[in-house]
Amino acid sequence: MITTDLELTEYAPTIERKLARAAESITPEAFKSTLGAPGKSMLRAMMESVKGDSTSIWLADIAENNLIVTHSTPNEELVGLSIPISEGLTSLVYASEQSICENNVYQNANHSKHVDDTVGQITSSMIGTPFYFGGALQGVVSCVQIKESEDAPDPKGFSARDLGRIRRLSTVIERLVNYKLLTQLIGIEL
Repeated sequence: MITTDLELTEYAPTIERKLARAAESITPEAFKSTLGAPGKSMLRAMMESVKGDSTSIWLADIAENNLIVTHSTPNEELVGLSIPISEGLTSLVYASEQSICENNVYQNANHSKHVDDTVGQITSSMIGTPFYFGGALQGVVSCVQIKESEDAPDPKGFSARDLGRIRRLSTVIERLVNYKLLTQLIGIEL
């Protein structure tokens, strides 16, 4: 059984502050190396667990004016795509810090068509959940089901159970990122 090391606990507040500062300073472009291979594998597992077609991490830029795609599986062409923080359902998740699970997304007037136009497909269903690391909200993790054209049938859609899975797996990615930041701050590699 591991017990709390009292010698180390006195440094906990300092470590938490430094972790928060490190997280605040990470740009969406720099986040690529922070996520690493384990995080990318978790994104793929997340998508597959709910039978999604694509999953992405959107991070707020430093000024919190835009959400920027830092990772997207399998749609790598979305990396770097930016939407104003006031536009679309993804931004709503960020602003409210509330997860959403919505089917028939393309019928929602609040849905931003920017991503659909970029990839030439139609977002049919979406799960979005706030993404935290360093003790603060940093962006959104989204998972979508798509259809190729307006005439194509809608996919099965997502359920409340799927939303729960995405939220739990997003927490795993958060912990992987926090671990990476901590090991960089302390200067150890385990």
